[in-house]
Amino acid sequence: MQIREFIEGATGSLRNAASKLRAKWGEHRGRRLAVIGLAAVIFTGTGATAAWAITTTDDEPRQPTEAAAEATEKSEEQAVEDVAAEEPSEETSEEPTEEATTEEAEETEEPEEDPGPVVPDPVDGLSSEQMETAAIVIETGKEMGFDSNGWAVALATGMQESQLKNIDYGHHDSVGVFQQRPSMGWGTVEELMDVSTSASKFYGTLEQISGWENMSIAQAAQAVQVSAYPDAYAQWESLAWNIIDAYEAAN
Repeated sequence: MQIREFIEGATGSLRNAASKLRAKWGEHRGRRLAVIGLAAVIFTGTGATAAWAITTTDDEPRQPTEAAAEATEKSEEQAVEDVAAEEPSEETSEEPTEEATTEEAEETEEPEEDPGPVVPDPVDGLSSEQMETAAIVIETGKEMGFDSNGWAVALATGMQESQLKNIDYGHHDSVGVFQQRPSMGWGTVEELMDVSTSASKFYGTLEQISGWENMSIAQAAQAVQVSAYPDAYAQWESLAWNIIDAYEAAN
């Protein structure tokens, strides 16, 4: 009976001491000290061991169970920090702004293709293909700074040489709308078979002829082509002007 009363008294003293320790060092550490002290009383039955457990301070080496518990707490805290670091922030998860989306669309948007000149309706029995070739010849002259007088010279020449058709055959090695010869320095076959390139070579030579503006259409055409039939170009003068009128009306 006395031993039991002694143990109960020691246990009460232990609880009071543990309560004070919790207030000083915190609830978590006070709970561990109380458990250690109570275990000492139960297993030894003496107050000396209980007193040792109660008076043990944080300056003494920690028990393995304390170190393991603290390591577990730190591991849990580190795991929480790692998860937080992996989660995308509000800044990175924001949707792209409308302005950024518009700029990206402008950068990736491909330039529109040039639709080319407006082709007028056929005149004087010409085909749509011939009218398209004539429109390209006129557009090329316009881009190079020539007026309608220069267009008429080019169109009359094209009618005489190829009937305004982009042909890959002719006298000797002549090709294209103006039947220009690669062997005579007009350019490569590939260049001369491009209507716009071929026309630009014709206009480039025409502008080098002094006073061509004051010549007749036939004279100006002959000055460029140096044909064996210089008077043949005159027959196409009226048709050339009809094509020009149709082009200007369409554009």
